Amino acid sequence: MAALKPALTCPEQIARLKEVHGLVIEDNERAIEILSRINYYRLSGYGIGLRQKTNAELYQEGVSLESLYRLYEFDSAFKNSLVHVIEQLEIQLRAQISNYLAVNYGPECYMDSNFFKEIITKDGETVHNRVVKSFKTECKRQENTPFVIHHNKNYDGHFPLWVAIELFTFGNLSSLFSIMTPTDQKAIADMYNTDPKYLGSWILSLVEIRNICAHYGRLYNMPLKQSPYLYPEYRKYRKSKIIKVFFAIVTIKRMLNGDERWQAFEKQLEALFDEYADVIRLSYIGFPKDWKYVLQHK
Repeated sequence: MAALKPALTCPEQIARLKEVHGLVIEDNERAIEILSRINYYRLSGYGIGLRQKTNAELYQEGVSLESLYRLYEFDSAFKNSLVHVIEQLEIQLRAQISNYLAVNYGPECYMDSNFFKEIITKDGETVHNRVVKSFKTECKRQENTPFVIHHNKNYDGHFPLWVAIELFTFGNLSSLFSIMTPTDQKAIADMYNTDPKYLGSWILSLVEIRNICAHYGRLYNMPLKQSPYLYPEYRKYRKSKIIKVFFAIVTIKRMLNGDERWQAFEKQLEALFDEYADVIRLSYIGFPKDWKYVLQHK
């Protein structure tokens, strides 16, 4: 095993970044301020794609610590905007799925595996059982929350689905949709003018992005695992197998049907891209050159 690198003080980091990596640092005090807020390991992720092709140790000419910091600031603001609009979709999905299932099968239908498809995980457990166990764990974790106390006290720990759904993670909500019967999935997908295959992939994509945002991960120039199914008008923008956040954003537009929530989000994106135009490369998040037309018209 290789030996771990020794820790460096901020001044030592600055000297190394200048001398070894060729990073432009004109104000050492400002650099210390930046490195005291965000460690260089996190900042270095924003330098991917900004290194010299002939020497990966060296940054391209003119790349500065300040520009890496601005990319971090952009990514943070970008994620904040995304989290807000994904939250709106998540809450909407919770309402639609819980209302539909409870009306059709009863308030505690989510506890009964007979209403769902049997899908087995790699661990040999059914998805339904895993979802129920996760729900019960969350009930225990939030046992001091007022609505949990109320249902434990007055209903002997029984929760109707429209209440229980608030204790589901977004991932568990996605799992619940995945085991709904084809007829039930279609009923939910119809609300988005699509089919279950598309909607299921869109939800998975949003879950991944939401989790990245919630755990302070990087979205800028970051490949994603979940590939949302795309309609023909968007497929031409897939130039490689690498999945970037743009493809999730066009599905958000479809899910919101271009309503006022989408319009507010799209305006935020435009303002954000203008503010950080000096450092960002929109191709690094999968945006094509005609992205404004795509987001506004298609």
